[in-house]
Amino acid sequence: MFFKIRVFLWSIAAELEYFLYPWTEETPPKEITKKYNLPIEIDYDKNFYYDWIKSHEEKISRLQQEMIWTQKEIHKLNLELKTHD
Repeated sequence: MFFKIRVFLWSIAAELEYFLYPWTEETPPKEITKKYNLPIEIDYDKNFYYDWIKSHEEKISRLQQEMIWTQKEIHKLNLELKTHD
């Protein structure tokens, strides 16, 4: 029963995606490039992968900074606990 519901919802989402997606070819239509001032010679796949890698790099960098901060806070707490013993 859940499978049928999931398939039904998935088909609705797929139809919405098909309806809302601006173009079906690899390169955007000329109207879209004029409207959004997109350069025509850009390889969109390469740009997509570059942006994807850049976003992951930013997420990893942020996580590393948070881990370093957390380690410093844990170290401070350990020092406080040792002084109070």
